[in-house]
Amino acid sequence: MNAIQKLQWLPAYVQRYGWATALNRGRGEIGKMIPGSLGKAISGGYGRFKLVDKFETHLGEEQGSGDPAVIAAAPRDSITWVIPDFAAGSGGHTTILRIVRGLELLGWKNQTIVIKEPYRWLRAGEAIAAIHKHFTPLEHTKVVLGCRNIPPSRFLIATGWQTAYWVAKYKDAAHKIYFVQDFEPYFYPVGSEQILAEGTYRLGLDAITAGDWLKDKLAAEYGMRTQAISFSCDHDIYKPAPRRPSKYAKQVFFYSRPGTARRAFELGVLALKRVCDARGDTAALLAGWDLDFYDIPFPHVDAGVVPPAKLADMIGQADAALVLSLTNLSLMPLEVLSCDCPLVVNRGANNEWLIDESVSWHCDLTVDSIAETLMTVLDGGAEVDARRKKGLDLSQSTSWDNEFKKFSSFLEAYE
Repeated sequence: MNAIQKLQWLPAYVQRYGWATALNRGRGEIGKMIPGSLGKAISGGYGRFKLVDKFETHLGEEQGSGDPAVIAAAPRDSITWVIPDFAAGSGGHTTILRIVRGLELLGWKNQTIVIKEPYRWLRAGEAIAAIHKHFTPLEHTKVVLGCRNIPPSRFLIATGWQTAYWVAKYKDAAHKIYFVQDFEPYFYPVGSEQILAEGTYRLGLDAITAGDWLKDKLAAEYGMRTQAISFSCDHDIYKPAPRRPSKYAKQVFFYSRPGTARRAFELGVLALKRVCDARGDTAALLAGWDLDFYDIPFPHVDAGVVPPAKLADMIGQADAALVLSLTNLSLMPLEVLSCDCPLVVNRGANNEWLIDESVSWHCDLTVDSIAETLMTVLDGGAEVDARRKKGLDLSQSTSWDNEFKKFSSFLEAYE
């Protein structure tokens, strides 16, 4: 195994722990490959992993005065969002920032985004520029670096679990809310991070959730007061498109994210190999991650991380799309349906709260079931056409504008 192969873990590790921790581990791995004192020097270049520093920043600190006059003085339309640091392509941040922009358009012009440490930005202006470039333009919203700079506000909203402890401990907010997009304890193996993530549901925060599965789960299992918005997609981008000639009779789109365990990349690849082996006229269209380090032993196109317009184009050329999710439903299924493409998802309440079998095909989480379901869809026929059309109708009936109004109404109900 060469040096590059030994560092295949690096992209996923960066996504989970950030560059500083990844570089620390990376220097250690590289140092092991080099004999003698030089290798030891490289390995120790960044010192020991600062475990306490890493986890204490997630647990937060008490901030604010708790003075009722300070809280009462906060503008009635003031919202502060506390978010983890971000990079281009983050689905969770896409939804958060989409809502921020939607609320701006509804008149909430006194919003602040606080980026929780650790962050990569030297100045807040750099973060604002990145938001405008990779996510959405914000006209009125301010950006602040670091949780010790949370301002007094009417509403203080936690997002990822690492922000919830800070929000719970902050004293100068009239209403503290947890915007929950997924059941984050499932992101981790049994251990400290799983326990810390689950603990955020016991902090006494109200929740606005992404979908009914989370709303019901957090209310039933943790006693949280919950309300839910639903999903939509950008109908200007995700829409039916003409098919182009291909050297393959059939093509299957697969949302491929090996660095995100909940997307079941390995199961999908094994199933696609069976499909392509059984049908010599079929290829896979893969998008969502750079797969250069992976040997994919069947006909495929590896597009890597692509912008939405390119993603929509790929889906539009597919005869079926496979989107697996082991936690909450992703935004991808509605995007697939909006492109008039037959959809295969895994069976479970986490997906079925929005995508049922009248508009899609459901499979069990086994290689056999995934492969067999895909081949059923690829065979086509009246039932496939009927579900595809119902799926398109469902997607087109959704609207982000309606969800922004719903979110706004949840906040207004506190007043």
